[in-house]
Amino acid sequence: MEADMRIVDLHCDTISSIQKSGETLLRNSRHFDAARARQAGVGLQFFALFAPPAGMNEALRQILKQVYKYHDEMSRHQELLHPVLCYEDIIRADESNKIGCLLHLEGADALGADVEILYLLQRLGLRSLGLTWNNRNLLADGVGEDPGAGGISKKGREVIRLLDQLGIILDLSHVSMRSFYDALEIYPQPVLVSHANARALCNHPRNLDDKQLKALADNGGVVGVNQVPDFIKADSNPSMGDLLDHLAYIAGLIGAEHVALGSDFDGDDALLMQGVEEYGRWPDLLASRGFTGSEIAMILRENALRVIRAVL
Repeated sequence: MEADMRIVDLHCDTISSIQKSGETLLRNSRHFDAARARQAGVGLQFFALFAPPAGMNEALRQILKQVYKYHDEMSRHQELLHPVLCYEDIIRADESNKIGCLLHLEGADALGADVEILYLLQRLGLRSLGLTWNNRNLLADGVGEDPGAGGISKKGREVIRLLDQLGIILDLSHVSMRSFYDALEIYPQPVLVSHANARALCNHPRNLDDKQLKALADNGGVVGVNQVPDFIKADSNPSMGDLLDHLAYIAGLIGAEHVALGSDFDGDDALLMQGVEEYGRWPDLLASRGFTGSEIAMILRENALRVIRAVL
């Protein structure tokens, strides 16, 4: 694959998965490992830290263990993996044929109300953050609280402004409807919705409706299409064509410049793709749906990089 077409994927849960299993990031039995990812042409992968809502102290303990696992894997496999702390690190990873690795926090329960923990995680490499994981926490209400959910709290507003100061990407996956619109008003940079699809095609609460998609486009943000079956088709037996329908629908509504890939590897037992190795056929899949070469480059890489460049 050409260097300028190295794929960007906006979300996987592999770190939390292998932290529990004891497997390595180089080769494992999960959806994603680095050896298969490089063969498939992946140039940049967002790695999520995730702990189920269980109180801030327990969440923080789980997150810190995953941070250790992430750094241990980065140091053990330096010939293949390059941590991304600034935009130039992505360029360096491309030039050395390594996979850029960007650390994300999925759900900020571990922060509690202590911004000092956010400063610390930023020093440990955190460059992307989602406020909540479906639930309500001290920062925001999640989609699991809809209908009638609240939005961003006073502390949440403080944290969002701090994300901008620290050069941390804001990911609006999992937040409630009101939190979504509140965050767009507060955060001055383009945002990501790293793993979600179009609610018009599949009425899942985590998918975005047309109004949200248009607001995302107005913000300059990007949505990464999600491969969890429940997000693609109501009967949970989708085909690749069904996922491409979501991608084509979003591109038709708000433009190809606002859609990317957000697999959710290892975030669910069964995804549409068996593993990251299948990314190698995505340029042909997109071409078969009528996307042009420039649009394919946007979807596979350039759209995500535009948001990353603006923030990092």
